[in-house]
Amino acid sequence: MRPTEDTTKSENEDPKLVSDQKEEVVPIKPIKNSHTLKIFFILFGLIILMVISALGWFFIQLTSVRDNVSVNGEIIIIDQGNGISSIADKLKQKSLISDKNVFIIYAKFGPAHGKLQPGPYLIKPTSSILQIVSDMSSGKIAVNKITFPEGITIKEMAKRWANSGYGTQEEFIASARRISNDYPFVPSISKDNPEGYLFPATYTFNAGGSVDTVIKKQFEAFNLYALPLLQGNRPAGLSQNQVLALASIVEKEALTDVDRKMVAGVFVNRINLGMKLESDVTVNYATGKTQTSAFDISVVSPYNTYSVVGLPPTPINNPGTSSISAVMNYTKSDNIFFLAGNDGVIYYATNLQKHNENIKNHL
Repeated sequence: MRPTEDTTKSENEDPKLVSDQKEEVVPIKPIKNSHTLKIFFILFGLIILMVISALGWFFIQLTSVRDNVSVNGEIIIIDQGNGISSIADKLKQKSLISDKNVFIIYAKFGPAHGKLQPGPYLIKPTSSILQIVSDMSSGKIAVNKITFPEGITIKEMAKRWANSGYGTQEEFIASARRISNDYPFVPSISKDNPEGYLFPATYTFNAGGSVDTVIKKQFEAFNLYALPLLQGNRPAGLSQNQVLALASIVEKEALTDVDRKMVAGVFVNRINLGMKLESDVTVNYATGKTQTSAFDISVVSPYNTYSVVGLPPTPINNPGTSSISAVMNYTKSDNIFFLAGNDGVIYYATNLQKHNENIKNHL
């Protein structure tokens, strides 16, 4: 019988030998940089916050408006060759933008890509840097508009020009006189007062433009729209200037195309018969009034058709094409009198007796 092996460690066994046989365990060291990460995240958050704040401030400057801009706005003219910095300086000097650097940055790096077009621009109270750059990049220049209705005189045009804030009455009249010399269709008698030749219409022009621009447009419009109507067989052997003078009277005497032709026919009949036209509107032109009194019809003036036979020397206003066409295509009749009744209707008569009856019944 084999002796049983004693597995029990001897009390005298060397403990060093036992420990050498065990697997060595390396402990995990704790992270020492946790404090550094916290600082990093704090700084990163602050940077993000600063960026957001800066972008917010930039957006506010970009979209804010100026409360010092007048209600009607202010015109600023950008000349050819002006750089973005000089444009920003112009706007800032007039207090039209809050920050010129914001303007420069947005104009250069925004949708405009630094391409701003020259011209006059209207800066409104609601115009932000965003809107200003958009207008200037798209060339949305400011334009003015003025309307001259048919039958208006040059003095009345000049008054409208001044009341619109575009200039003075004097410069309008002076421009009309001076520029009339450039157009051969204006007769010499009308050069000093080209009444009748400034075509009545609505005109647009660049803001800040000179009065000469509008006057030239009016003469050009007359040449294009009115002058062709004056060609051909003119009634009663009238000259071009006389037809225009008669058209200016018709413009004030009648309101509809039918009556314009009828009234023109009455005046043509009186001219052919050698009668005085006896038109109140020509007297009013001489006196500057809107109503004619018994005293006014005795005023000494070549425009007083109660005392002078025939047409006045020049037109008394600037008629429209309807009145010019009415004279050139007048309605033929035997009427030599007419009057506008209290009901607004024009009554015609072939003799004085019938005319007096119309006065009695309708005035």
